Amino acid sequence: MARLTGYLSRRGGLHPQEAPGLRKAASLLFDQHSRAEACRWMNAQGYRTALGNEWAPEVLTRVLSHPRMAGLGEDGEPIEDFGETVLTPDERQRLLALFAEKAGQQAEPRDAFDYLLNEGRSECGRCDYSMVGTRVTSGGDPAYRCPAPREGQDSCGRVRMNADRLEDSAAEEVLAELLRPGARERVAQLLADLRAEAGRLKEHIDGSPERFGELREMRKVLVPAAYEAAEKATKQDLREARSRLRYLEQLIDVPVDDVEDLAAWWKTAPRAWQRALVGVVIVKVRVMPVGRGRHRDPSERIHIEWR
Repeated sequence: MARLTGYLSRRGGLHPQEAPGLRKAASLLFDQHSRAEACRWMNAQGYRTALGNEWAPEVLTRVLSHPRMAGLGEDGEPIEDFGETVLTPDERQRLLALFAEKAGQQAEPRDAFDYLLNEGRSECGRCDYSMVGTRVTSGGDPAYRCPAPREGQDSCGRVRMNADRLEDSAAEEVLAELLRPGARERVAQLLADLRAEAGRLKEHIDGSPERFGELREMRKVLVPAAYEAAEKATKQDLREARSRLRYLEQLIDVPVDDVEDLAAWWKTAPRAWQRALVGVVIVKVRVMPVGRGRHRDPSERIHIEWR
């Protein structure tokens, strides 16, 4: 049986060339790119399947849907000692939901919009819930909105702002902040801090086999409930560390160290680099509700929390 793309064998072990490509493809899908766009990017970057073939949407869907992408067996339970995975279980579930949604549509949306301030970078100024990218109709303008409330979700659903107004205003403030005296040195220090954190996380992740081994040695002296709780907490800690590391890896390689004209660089930089630079200097952008007769200037509706 052929090995699963992304792993060295069926027993696990990340493939150093294939796994990063699959993770990037998943990120593109989460950012509302189509499967065809993700495949075009992977093929252009030289990524291939385990059989050496170019990527196609159906193949990408099948590979990313596989339980072992998240270290799970066919029964949905974690495989013992499988090691680092291409996806986290939560990421795989999000992809399965995304694929199911696409399967119910006639065709994938055209002109997918690459949001700058999604994934927790923008927040509702009324209820503090993370905003999401959305379109009212398939042909409508992209926008950010607070999701509608539902059971277990305390969002208000009452704040919305067009993407161009929000993103242009936020970008202007970010670039203005970076032009202040000493700002470039501060960004360099922030990047150094983030790279140091990434290094610590890598060491923490690399030390997980030893921690699990020590935990197994204590199994005989712990009551079953205590052992299960400790094992669950250790696995959760490892998942969170891997998730945080992946996020940091998107930020720490932004190539701005030698850029003299940031404004010119911003206009031509890939969206991923723009998103990374924003993530380095801000914590989040709070989007305030529209007041009566107020906030004609979109910048009046945003409050930026700087790092």
